[in-house]
Amino acid sequence: MFGNMEKTLQQRLVGAVVLVALGVILVPALLDGSGYKSRHDRNIEIPVKPVLPPLKEIKVKPVAIATPVDIRKKRVEQKKKDTPAKPIQSWTLQVGTFSQEDNALAFRETLRKEGYIAYMESAESKGKKSYRVRIGPELEKKHLEKIKTKLKAEKKINGFIVRHP
Repeated sequence: MFGNMEKTLQQRLVGAVVLVALGVILVPALLDGSGYKSRHDRNIEIPVKPVLPPLKEIKVKPVAIATPVDIRKKRVEQKKKDTPAKPIQSWTLQVGTFSQEDNALAFRETLRKEGYIAYMESAESKGKKSYRVRIGPELEKKHLEKIKTKLKAEKKINGFIVRHP
């Protein structure tokens, strides 16, 4: 059985060698480069010196060079323009002061559920901590005055308007 298998393998190897030999002999004869030569048979000449039109002289105005002093003056002038003449002031409506944080948080949440923009802040006076509940801030004091009137009429809450820090 092994003898038959070796013979088949030997025949295949001989066949492969014959095909490779034919390829090595016939491929260069078929591909002699005649197609490449016919496509690239152009003679291109490059001129020795290109002909360019003469350059024209352009006159430019002199540029002023900024000194550090000029730059500083411009920066100072720009800062004066950028700073507002009057600082913007905002206001809040203080509606409650509590000694316990839980009570202040509960009241703040009640106001928020009713649609008010409420927040809580803590303060310390004479060693005792207090919690303030406020509505705002608003840029127009008139808006807070309307809210104050509404809260006093509906809920008997007497608040007062203070500046927002």
